[in-house]
Amino acid sequence: MKKLNKRGPLSKISYFLFVSTPIHIIILLTSLLPNSSIANRIRGLLLRPFFKRCGKGVQIASGVLINNINKVSLGNNVYIAHNVWINGAGGLEINDNSIVGPYSVIATTQHVFIDNMVSNRESNVGNIVIGQGTWLASHVVVTQGVTIGDGVLIAAGSTVTKNISSFTMVGGVPAKFIKDMN
Repeated sequence: MKKLNKRGPLSKISYFLFVSTPIHIIILLTSLLPNSSIANRIRGLLLRPFFKRCGKGVQIASGVLINNINKVSLGNNVYIAHNVWINGAGGLEINDNSIVGPYSVIATTQHVFIDNMVSNRESNVGNIVIGQGTWLASHVVVTQGVTIGDGVLIAAGSTVTKNISSFTMVGGVPAKFIKDMN
C-alpha cells in the first residue's frame, strides 16, 4: 500500500475549479432528467472528458458521485447505477460490459491510524480493477487494492476485501466463493 500524494495549494484550486465544479454542475443539471438509458448516456457523454479513459456507450445514472474522476478508467458499455459512490484516488479500472449496482461503494483509499487515532488527512491507496462483464449487485462495497476477475457476480450487500477469480459468484461480508459461473 502506498500513501496518498497530497496536491499543492495551486493544484488543489485548479482541480476544484476545472474538474470538481464542472462535474458537480453536470450531475446537478442532469439530475432533473429521469433515470432512463437516454439520460444515463447523456450523463456519460458529458462526464466523458473528465475520466482518465472512457469507452463508448457508458451510462451513468443520477446521484452518482465520483471523486478523483481523472484517475478512473471505464471500458465500453459500462453502466453505473444510481447513487453509487466512487473514490478513484488510488486508480480505478472498470472494464467493458460491467455493471455497478445501485448504492454501491468503490473505495480506492483507506484511512490510517496515527498515534492510535484515525486520520482524516492521510490515507493508504490501492488500485481497484473490475474485469469485463462483471456485475456488482446493489449495495456492494469494494475496498482498495482489490482485483475482480472477468464475468464475476458479486451478490447484493457484499463487501469485497480480497481478489476474486474470474467466472465466479461471491457473496457475504467479507465476500466468499459461492459457485463457479462457467
